[in-house]
Amino acid sequence: MITELKIEGFKSFGSPEETIELGPLNFVVGANASGKTNLLSALRFLQNAVIHDVSYAVSEMGGNAEVRNKRLRQRRERKPVRLSLKLEKEFQVFLQEDSNQKRDPSVVRSFEYQLVLDLRSDATPSIEAEFLEAELVLNGEKHAIGLQGSGTTLVVRDRTTGYGTKRTLAVSEKEPPPPDLVGVGFLPGPRTILREEIGGWRFHNFIPSVARQPYREEPDATLGPAGERLAAILHGMSEEDRASISRELTAIVPGLKIEDTLAFQIVEDKVRASIIPASVSDGTVRLLALLVVTTWSVQDSSLITIEEPENGVHPHLAEYLVEILRSASEQSQVIVTTHSPALLDHLGPQEVILCDKKDGFTKLQSASSVADIDQFREHFSLGELWSQGAVGAVP
Repeated sequence: MITELKIEGFKSFGSPEETIELGPLNFVVGANASGKTNLLSALRFLQNAVIHDVSYAVSEMGGNAEVRNKRLRQRRERKPVRLSLKLEKEFQVFLQEDSNQKRDPSVVRSFEYQLVLDLRSDATPSIEAEFLEAELVLNGEKHAIGLQGSGTTLVVRDRTTGYGTKRTLAVSEKEPPPPDLVGVGFLPGPRTILREEIGGWRFHNFIPSVARQPYREEPDATLGPAGERLAAILHGMSEEDRASISRELTAIVPGLKIEDTLAFQIVEDKVRASIIPASVSDGTVRLLALLVVTTWSVQDSSLITIEEPENGVHPHLAEYLVEILRSASEQSQVIVTTHSPALLDHLGPQEVILCDKKDGFTKLQSASSVADIDQFREHFSLGELWSQGAVGAVP
């Protein structure tokens, strides 16, 4: 789980870096163009940079000029793009002093990763620096291990006296991992220690016209960002999982249930003929996609982000939406953007991130840090406070 995220010089984020602490369930609220989507884009950019490479990540965003903050660029400020995060994640890693001496597996319980990019020209983007700090437990003893990469050099530092020495290793993406960093799925370079965790991030902004489309059955299919392959996933999942989702849909919209076909269909009580996807309401399609994410996709995802799940859904269902998202956050971290005061009414301040635009730059703040928030909530709901502009992130 991401516990802290720092963003600097990326899209609407300025300098110095903007820091936000994250929990299992996070709702990001703010006015249009305040930077809510850019927060999610920073995570998507980081995923592409780690899983693929920085050039690919920049290209997916539309080039250097679309990644780097435009105001900083206009001011000709020589500021890099800096993204860093802290993660709580336990996994094993093997460290060796040399190729002939293999140590027992160590356990990493938390680590911090930082990526610094030089995007100050239209040339090929370059990595200015990478850093990784990890808490490592070996034979019951804690060690602070630091990795630092620049170009093709990886420096491994043990920050705990008495274990290991500073080593500089030649690193090539085309060569096998060096003996100092060997583990399942690990490749050379600091960022690759994150591949398995970041590979499980899922980003969604459901588009009903896309989610309605029929798709052929595929092994190990995943739900696409806009809801692609929804029908194929419903058809391919177990009867038990499909029945569970159908029951949830019936609980939300009494009288509706899923019929198993490659082009999903909805069955309504007292109506003999099935309702084809083209005739199903946008809100129902979004609810169905949301249920697939929160009850099925969540099983193999480490992070799920969803943009404005309330679109097309009746406000009276706000509490139910929060409940299913909170339940999903017990298995996977969840980040949601929203404009809905009704959703905020069912959230605690620690679950809400306020997103503002100040002097042209995105600013983030947890609602729990607002002065006198507890006293305010004795008289008003969180949604009312936000609608009134009492907590910032003015709608």
